[in-house]
Amino acid sequence: MTVNEMIERLQEVAEDGFGECELRLAFQPKWALQFTIGGIATPDDDSRGMGEPDEEPDDADSVVYIVEGDHPRDDSPYAPGWAFAAAR
Repeated sequence: MTVNEMIERLQEVAEDGFGECELRLAFQPKWALQFTIGGIATPDDDSRGMGEPDEEPDDADSVVYIVEGDHPRDDSPYAPGWAFAAAR
C-alpha cells in the first residue's frame, strides 16, 4: 500500500462517519495484538541519519513506516479477530 492509497482509504473511512475514531495497529492474526500509533517515519536525510547505515533494507529510501506506540491504556492488548477479515 502506498501513502496515497492509505490517504484515500482513510478519507473513505472518515466519510463513512469514522473520522473521529482512534487509529490503532492490529497485527499477528493468529495471536491478534493491537497497539496505538506512535508516529510516522519518513526516509528523509534527518531521519535516516539517526540509524545505522548497515541496518537499512535495500528499499529504505522508498518506504514510509507507521511506527507502533504502546498497548491501549484502557483497553485489551488484543485486537479483535474481525479486524483482519474486514481490512480493505
